[in-house]
Amino acid sequence: MNKFISFIKKESVLVVAFVLAIASVFLVAPDKEYLSYIDFRTLSLLFCLMAVMAGFSKAGFFTFCADRLLSKAKTTKSVVLILVLLCFFFSAVITNDVALITFVPFAITVLSLAEKKELIPLTVILQTVAANMGSCLTPIGNPQNIYIYSVSGLTFLDF
Repeated sequence: MNKFISFIKKESVLVVAFVLAIASVFLVAPDKEYLSYIDFRTLSLLFCLMAVMAGFSKAGFFTFCADRLLSKAKTTKSVVLILVLLCFFFSAVITNDVALITFVPFAITVLSLAEKKELIPLTVILQTVAANMGSCLTPIGNPQNIYIYSVSGLTFLDF
């Protein structure tokens, strides 16, 4: 029982989401149409983007890049600016979610190696803002844009 309570405390967001999902079944009865609600094309694209980023991370690419960044940057301010701008520009091409999943751990690695851990919260906040702003630039910048783009029939430039 203690393990169960510990799990609930540790994974409270998951537990609440699960309870709400179960509750929604009673509000809208499940039927054959449920599977048609899911846009598997968009989910597949997001999965592939995350898988590529996870592969880069596992291969040590981000640690290598962190070392290079620290050797080139002259000041702490320039390191933070680069970390924020990376989120901004990459979020336009790999979605804001994937950019944050990728570059927040990268920023934590960089700032930890630079012994500037006190800057991690500010940098992550700035990265989040930058990723959301940059994601507005393209149809693939965020999952909502991907969906809208795929059903609207607009060209890339019109979007």
